[in-house]
Amino acid sequence: MSGLWEISPIGKVLSPIKEPVKPDLFHNVRCTVEIYPEFKEGLLGLEEEIEVLVMFLFHLNIEKSPLLVHPRGDTSRPLRGVFATCSPTRPNSIGTNRCRLIALRNSYIDLIGLEAIDGTPVIDIKPFSCLDPRYDAKVEDLI
Repeated sequence: MSGLWEISPIGKVLSPIKEPVKPDLFHNVRCTVEIYPEFKEGLLGLEEEIEVLVMFLFHLNIEKSPLLVHPRGDTSRPLRGVFATCSPTRPNSIGTNRCRLIALRNSYIDLIGLEAIDGTPVIDIKPFSCLDPRYDAKVEDLI
């Protein structure tokens, strides 16, 4: 199937990190996703203290992306296909990140570990348990 698809953000990231940094610096950062009013109803049933998969757009990557990259930008490492890496430079500029949902406040979701900067458009959120129904995403079971 080919052609163009239109994706509308469901919200945006509110983060203390304002510009791109190394992924390791995001691990313990607390940020918030503001869900736009027309998508707020979609939060019904989402629980605190679970792991979620957040899909977002690498909105600053506007140039055509290479299909071969050095992992983590380290030129001492051999080139790999972009689909074999976590590179933010991707053909469709879509990022995914598993992170911890720590609080829900009306249209705001507080997360820890989201590797996205302030203003990043969010396109979807799923409980991590959707990826593997055998997986119980409750944090207390992970400790």
